[in-house]
Amino acid sequence: MILFAQRAWDRGEFFFYIRIPEPLLPELRGRRYEEPIARALSEANIGRVTGGGSKPFPDGSIDYCGIDVVVSSRIEGLTILRSTLDRLGAPEQTVIEEYLPSSREHVFKPTFQDAEMT
Repeated sequence: MILFAQRAWDRGEFFFYIRIPEPLLPELRGRRYEEPIARALSEANIGRVTGGGSKPFPDGSIDYCGIDVVVSSRIEGLTILRSTLDRLGAPEQTVIEEYLPSSREHVFKPTFQDAEMT
């Protein structure tokens, strides 16, 4: 991931990896997360989704999925990512990983409330 981050940094952009603790196959990951995130970034004219993947367990099942994102503004990009993940109902354990200018994990805290829980 650091190589992707360095390439973005060299272009004056910021790379984030969104780690989502859901065992989604590529097609569903795309519909559920990649496409809406790409739309939100494009509408704000701030960035794009550059890839995605998943981490398999040894038995072949999926541990988590991830999405690669590049944005031109770090703070605005993080704000859009957080609000989009919130709107999509991403799990609380979702993390937005950042590698440059320093390595850090932005833990996602959903603000939505399930209507049945209130």
